[in-house]
Amino acid sequence: MVNKICSIHQPNFMPWLGYFSKIAQSDVFVILDNVEYQVGNANSITNRVKIKTQSGELFFTVPIRKSEMKNINQQQIDWKQPWLKKQWRTLEMAYAKAPYKNEALEFFHPLLHQQFENLAAYNTNIIQQICLELKIKAQIFIASEIENISDEKNRRLIDLCKRFHCQIYLSGNGAKKYNDEKLFSENDVSIIYTAFQHPTYPQLHGELISGLSILDAWMNCGKDFLKELLEKKRAFN
Repeated sequence: MVNKICSIHQPNFMPWLGYFSKIAQSDVFVILDNVEYQVGNANSITNRVKIKTQSGELFFTVPIRKSEMKNINQQQIDWKQPWLKKQWRTLEMAYAKAPYKNEALEFFHPLLHQQFENLAAYNTNIIQQICLELKIKAQIFIASEIENISDEKNRRLIDLCKRFHCQIYLSGNGAKKYNDEKLFSENDVSIIYTAFQHPTYPQLHGELISGLSILDAWMNCGKDFLKELLEKKRAFN
């Protein structure tokens, strides 16, 4: 019997390659949309992601309306601002000479222009459509749609793994200091840590910058490159 693998992550905006590698290595991926949205956190990437321009890294940002609501799935996108028109123009200029520009823009244009009011729904749709296009086979579930799950961080992860009959929780190395490994073991869930090895690929505008949106690799290398990269399943490092 092959053990099922579950990974869990917040619905980030147009995430980086490592995010999709994690999904590709999993049988089940849970989008954790009902946790607190980090306002004013310099490291927050729920509503923004980096792309690469002639001037270096630049955030592509989705503006959020001011609200007293705390969770990601309670945040509303501010469509009254002309943010997408401006940032799409920046995107076209930054990747004007990218080999797979047309392929990437044709795919991302309708995704980014779908006017979901809710940030979590907007991001989730983008993530799901990217997974479909790249033939990533993990089943994707939304945490807020799942009942009777603990609010405590570690028990929430365990509950979600057990709900989908997964014996392994796939975690990033950065979560080692937060994971209660003893509690996982007591609940018959093993933790495996994966450190994504960022590939070297040709980028525009100078030396390689890692951690950019998957859009960057798509622009420079194309969909087939991404498919081949993400097919390396169960490759835990």
